[in-house]
Amino acid sequence: MNLPKQFISCDWGTTNFRIRLVDTENLKVIQEHKTNLGVSKLYQKYLEQNEFSQEAFFKNYLLKQLNVFSDIDKNNLLVIASGMITSTIGMKELKYASVPQSINGQDILCCLTSLAKGIQLLLISGVKTKKDIIRGEEAQVIGLMDHISEASEGIIVLPGTHSKHITFLEDKIYDFSTFMTGELFEILSTQSILSFSMTNIKWDPKFSKIFLDGVQKGINNEIMKVLFSIRANNILHHTKKEMNFYYLSGLIIGSELAHLKQTEQQIFLGASGMLQELYSLALASNIPAENFTCFKPEIIDNALLLGHKKIAKAYA
Repeated sequence: MNLPKQFISCDWGTTNFRIRLVDTENLKVIQEHKTNLGVSKLYQKYLEQNEFSQEAFFKNYLLKQLNVFSDIDKNNLLVIASGMITSTIGMKELKYASVPQSINGQDILCCLTSLAKGIQLLLISGVKTKKDIIRGEEAQVIGLMDHISEASEGIIVLPGTHSKHITFLEDKIYDFSTFMTGELFEILSTQSILSFSMTNIKWDPKFSKIFLDGVQKGINNEIMKVLFSIRANNILHHTKKEMNFYYLSGLIIGSELAHLKQTEQQIFLGASGMLQELYSLALASNIPAENFTCFKPEIIDNALLLGHKKIAKAYA
């Protein structure tokens, strides 16, 4: 399989769908398209019909989305897809590849299938350890590793709904852990009794102190001891709800990062926007500056594309 001059990068997760038309040589994004029909919602739609098989149902949706790209050669097109698309509720289940994983992508399990005449689809598996699993982040990390030439070992932190901490040594990914940071914050801030004592407001540096207070208590493993104080302090001392929002954020992020406080390994942060600012603050308050690197936004944006290209070349 030779890589064409352009390819489609498909990131199909649980809640979102994204495709990008990419120049293979320089990885420039020519056109991008997103929808909110992640694997979970589309699987529910599949269950509501009986005309198509699961694989055909997902393929039909993907083909329709490709129509938004006006300038593509459908007689020689490669779509590279990763994420929950290869799970039991996706298009086609692929077994997890096992660690250690080479950073050149050669150890990832892939499946090449026909999407339509002239259009090939390369599906990428997830990765497993003895105690954890990921789908999607493995391709992003394989791309990010091209930007870590100065460290022979370290930990890549990928914040999100389910944050990932991925350990690498030399040219291998050896281990990773999942932290339900974003999901836990969402539940506590919107569905628990604490939700009545906080307000979601746009981040402002004036919240840094209260956020870092929460981070430190989280890192000191005090989260269960102080969680309810958010409610109590709001009632007894009228603490502002927006302050409580970022205190809770600090508590949970601090709890996620607690195991990194004593590490001497290099830490690499892969985040953008507000998450980059919050995690940078939290890490900088507990880790020496020389042990901590934050990837530039353009590197984060490009990582999945580079990972897809490397995996496809290794498969070819």
